[in-house]
Amino acid sequence: MKKLIEKLTKIDQFEKNLGLDKTEIEKLNDCLGFEIPFFFVEYLQLFGFNENLFWTIFNDEEEFIQQNEFIHEEDNYRNYLIIGDEYAENFILVNKENQQLFLLEDDHLFDLKITFDEMLDEIVESLQPINYDSYKQIDTIYQSLLSNKNLIATSIKLAIDNLKEDASQNNDLLYSIIISTNPKNEYNIYGGSLEDFKIGIDSENINYDKLWNTNFSKYQQKINDKFIDQKYDFTYIKALELIYLDVLRDLKNEGYFNDQALNISVSLKSTETNLFPEDSYEESLMKKNNLTTKIKRFWETPYDRTRLIIEAL
Repeated sequence: MKKLIEKLTKIDQFEKNLGLDKTEIEKLNDCLGFEIPFFFVEYLQLFGFNENLFWTIFNDEEEFIQQNEFIHEEDNYRNYLIIGDEYAENFILVNKENQQLFLLEDDHLFDLKITFDEMLDEIVESLQPINYDSYKQIDTIYQSLLSNKNLIATSIKLAIDNLKEDASQNNDLLYSIIISTNPKNEYNIYGGSLEDFKIGIDSENINYDKLWNTNFSKYQQKINDKFIDQKYDFTYIKALELIYLDVLRDLKNEGYFNDQALNISVSLKSTETNLFPEDSYEESLMKKNNLTTKIKRFWETPYDRTRLIIEAL
């Protein structure tokens, strides 16, 4: 916490005397009927329920108590502490033992793959001024690549047509289209088999991540992009991916995937995070694989993408 306070103080974002004292913590423990884990006690001693910087944490003590009393009526959640909610719907839970964060959605615990302390650090880092120079560099390269967009679109459509044909030969449909690199750093289009999807969801414990892992995609085609000068620096790769996403966006808007599985998921596995046709250019340019994206864009998660297709089935 010391380094966290130093960072907040440096950017004039730390206010003293907001925290709870020992007596108030003890009273809170009595209300809950269990001991609050040390890492959250440490947070409360500094910030109490008055700090709005950390949008993932309740700033109302009464709500904190009520929600934890409610959830601890269920044996499945005895080892968790509710620390906040998103849109007053999806609760943010933390494992009392290892600080791992989870999002509770439809009685499903979605692993946010970040700890409580890491979350605080990430939020504080997000308060730093944004360096727009790198985004300007990416945009400049993107603009220079636009002249190749039609050629790229032809290559992508050809690859997708081949995926469709492969699926059709197997009396199959595609439930996912994902552009991603292979181990040789070549861009491929991966197609998920709807028949494999049906087998994958026929289980009490569905492996959601596996359903969206390109390593397990039944169909794949390489994108022919030999007409583009290949460079391997981050800004160039990011700009090229934005062109690929443009093409996917155009194809989806044209109904190019309507002959496949209902609610088919179309995406691009970028250098930083997953990009979707629903992302605007500005969103996809600046999008990060952070907690804000994971929680506020929950429809992008393997769980929710799977759920939408299951509903259609």
